[in-house]
Amino acid sequence: MAEGKWAHNIITTHHRMTPPARDGYPNLHHILGLSDKVLTGAFIVNCCWMFAAEDPGYMAAHTHPYDEVIGFVGTNTENVNDLGAEAEMWMDNEKYTVSQSCIMYIPKGLKHCPLTVRNIVRPVFHFDIQLTDEVKFI
Repeated sequence: MAEGKWAHNIITTHHRMTPPARDGYPNLHHILGLSDKVLTGAFIVNCCWMFAAEDPGYMAAHTHPYDEVIGFVGTNTENVNDLGAEAEMWMDNEKYTVSQSCIMYIPKGLKHCPLTVRNIVRPVFHFDIQLTDEVKFI
């Protein structure tokens, strides 16, 4: 990569931002992560793969004092809206089931999850953006 004033802002190395597999947390194939521990002042971003025929587990219900964006992107190049899986998300005790590529906005204080992804038939790209620099695990 070319050197320059802002080269340090381009993160290409793996930084584990998701917790190790355990009850209440999904088991994902982490690709890239960003946080204040990686780049001073940065908010949290996680990028992961979910692969076909796997059971990634689930994320337990919780709230937090900051906004969050959760995204799922399918890899069917013939139909980019087809998630190739089924994501079940609970928000404020209401269940939502999604089978299309999507972005979910979670305002601060909203109880959300459990989140479960199942019936994965093609790889799914998953990302999570947390508007905080509070890192709970690496």
